[in-house]
Amino acid sequence: METFRTVVSVSRERKIEIPLPDNVQPGLVEVVVVLQPVSPAPETPQHPSERLDLFGFLPVRVEPLAFQQQLREEWDD
Repeated sequence: METFRTVVSVSRERKIEIPLPDNVQPGLVEVVVVLQPVSPAPETPQHPSERLDLFGFLPVRVEPLAFQQQLREEWDD
């Protein structure tokens, strides 16, 4: 079994075309379709964390270096 994710456009006839990766061999396969609406992505992200949002990552809430230093300070106490 192979899982991959792609975004496709639904036509007015309510049809979709799903291009498959090259490693998928011709023959019978079972396909499971999960529809999740996607909001249009902004054309040009203004901040690097906005780019991460486009890929589905959690937003950056903590500066990693500051968090690491805080942990190390706790170890020294």
